[in-house]
Amino acid sequence: MSMDRGHSLFDSISRDNVDLHKEGFVMVTRGRGGNIYFVEHQAVVVIGIEMPGVADLDVLVYGELQYIVNRYDPIRRTAEQLTIEERKRIQKLLIEWLALKGLRHDIHTAAE
Repeated sequence: MSMDRGHSLFDSISRDNVDLHKEGFVMVTRGRGGNIYFVEHQAVVVIGIEMPGVADLDVLVYGELQYIVNRYDPIRRTAEQLTIEERKRIQKLLIEWLALKGLRHDIHTAAE
């Protein structure tokens, strides 16, 4: 992870007032972009999103496994790389959360 990218993610978590004590997903948009934050044990996984220009999707989500890579600890300002099992678990939870919200997305899952 580049330090610039890491610092900008810590800044985004802070700027978007992500509540580290409320576990689960929260979506924050800014213009046509934003992030979905997954909070667990006061650590945060940042998932980028964009608003689509097509009628059949509600949100473009960078929710494929290659984008769900790190978990950030905003208190210590450290990051750790997620295992493939953790990435799959979080992706599954993300897809379920989007379905509960009624949001049509473009996440492509790998065949098991």
